[in-house]
Amino acid sequence: MRRNEITAALVQLFSDVINNFIRMHHSTVPLPTVFPPAAADGWELVGSLDMLDYKHQKCPNQWNSYITKKACGRIPGQLCSSLIVPTGSSSFRQVCGRIRAFQFGSPDAFAALFVAKPVSIDGPYVDGISITYNNGGQRQHVFTYAAGLMEQYNPYIYPQSTCPCAGGTQIPPFVRTADYYCESGNPDSTWYANQLFCDPLWDGEECRYAEETCCHAPHQPWFCKNLGKRVSSDLEIRLCADEGVVNEDIAVEAYEFYVR
Repeated sequence: MRRNEITAALVQLFSDVINNFIRMHHSTVPLPTVFPPAAADGWELVGSLDMLDYKHQKCPNQWNSYITKKACGRIPGQLCSSLIVPTGSSSFRQVCGRIRAFQFGSPDAFAALFVAKPVSIDGPYVDGISITYNNGGQRQHVFTYAAGLMEQYNPYIYPQSTCPCAGGTQIPPFVRTADYYCESGNPDSTWYANQLFCDPLWDGEECRYAEETCCHAPHQPWFCKNLGKRVSSDLEIRLCADEGVVNEDIAVEAYEFYVR
């Protein structure tokens, strides 16, 4: 190999090492705008589920299997059903993910009607999905997917149970404005029990009536978050609601989670 070729190879190697160091050690690295995130950019897939691949996939043991749909929900009798997603031995600063799910019954977004106030990150603060990591034995918020009671705001029927962007209960202080999505699969101005709605949640589509402003995030259902520091922790995905599964639940059809 000629000297100039060796020099060029060393320069490229040095550049790759520096770029990788920056990517791994600085949270200011831009978050992706194309999904799913690319392994070539340092992203690692740590967990996935696709119940449409029914021949090869099934609900994890920590969640319940729906009978009428290929989807997973809470275990009966549990307010939150927790699933741990191992992230491996490497630490990470950034998390990206998506969830495809459907509304069952009458979830109340952040209203927490039957939860003692103030709400805690450790309890069913949302009717939806809570994504956290562990820091010194305490849950730290990553992202929340909330399910509202209905798309239309009705001042006479549980107005606090619609999404915050539709006039409902606002988010608790440990959930930042940029760190949640909220949508309802119920297009009406009243609520229904024991009904599985067909409108997918958090996909940025069919947000009508009072919910029109709820779907302006550009990459729904994907979220990405800089944690601000390197962490060595698994992710915890909790399906939560403050009432029983016969009244309200979230039916998860698919998810993907990546860390970098």
